Amino acid sequence: MLRLLKKISFLIFPILFLTLNIYAGNLDSYVYNFDTDQLLVSSQRSLNVLGLYLKYYETGNEEYKTAANQTMPYILPSLKPDDSAALNVLSEYFPGNEVESINRIEILTNNYPNSVIVNALNVLMNYEVYQKSKNTEAFKKILSSIDIIEETIGENPFSTYYRSVLMWETASPQEKENIFKNLEKVHFSYPLNRDIHELLIIEAFELGKYEDVKQLSMNYVNLSQKDERIMFLIALSYYNLDEKSESRKIVDWILQNSNKKAVLSKSYELLGDISETNSQKINYYKTAIDLDPENAEALAKLGTTLYESNRSTTDNLTISRIYLTKALMYDPDNSDLKETLNTIDRKLTTRNFLTTLLPLFIVILAIFYIVFRFGSKGSNLKRPEGGSKEDSLTTSKEEKN
Repeated sequence: MLRLLKKISFLIFPILFLTLNIYAGNLDSYVYNFDTDQLLVSSQRSLNVLGLYLKYYETGNEEYKTAANQTMPYILPSLKPDDSAALNVLSEYFPGNEVESINRIEILTNNYPNSVIVNALNVLMNYEVYQKSKNTEAFKKILSSIDIIEETIGENPFSTYYRSVLMWETASPQEKENIFKNLEKVHFSYPLNRDIHELLIIEAFELGKYEDVKQLSMNYVNLSQKDERIMFLIALSYYNLDEKSESRKIVDWILQNSNKKAVLSKSYELLGDISETNSQKINYYKTAIDLDPENAEALAKLGTTLYESNRSTTDNLTISRIYLTKALMYDPDNSDLKETLNTIDRKLTTRNFLTTLLPLFIVILAIFYIVFRFGSKGSNLKRPEGGSKEDSLTTSKEEKN
């Protein structure tokens, strides 16, 4: 039954795509596959130009803009007014004038209120603003454009993706479950959309659905273009399912293909978790910290491993305390860290008392005892037997006379 539904979805998608090209703007099909890299190799020239301009908008690389400008004259006759206007805004963008581009797109939303591509660009540009500042106005503009797109062509991967990302942060556990299910439904209809696929993996992981992540990873790991951060979530899911060999395979791929220090640091941390001996764990955690000195989890794990490997050595406890204190700087609300640090502090205080203060106290007591004991005997020897202190002084004076 599941295979039959998938076959039906593959048949429905081309029909929807064809219908969209006939009755809507040439660029409106962008909302069904909004992966910029895939747009660059699109057989539809107008989408190819859109992809080049968007790549230029993302990276600031002038070569993408030059290539788009060269192709633009050939597609202008086939473009609808809103398509042409949207591409003009992108063609006149240069790094640093994002605000001006957003203002121009907003003007276009008034001129072409129901345009799918114009509202899609409004979502993209305002989403960048929202990511940086959590701007409430930008949030409202994004949702407004998403509503317009869905009213015009119905639910689609683009609007579902951005609505899901926006609502997820403040959603309750039950709301997150509903968002996930809706995204899952869209992924079923558009299984080739990489952005939806990746977001579904992220949400499944955050909900603790590690089996779902495993199933979603089956196709993802075979893609030619993969995000190492998504691959790390897949590796971590295998680890949580106690499939450590599979987890290690994914981590090995990350170490060979990633240059992001934060991802590499977390990957070495995971290798430490997978390792069976304390010496291996310590080496991997140290490598993780070398790559990212602010990796609180790796700092905490290294400190804890050092503490548990030899609790009887003062030097080990001191080094462990240093790492745990650093971890607490970056993760101040970690109650487990605080509890371990308190335990170490108590042990160090007790050990310090036993090795330093107690011997010193004993020595001081011994000195007092010697002074008191022998000082008292010396005084007794100088006094005449049976006489008082005053008598001895009188006797001394008489002897002198």
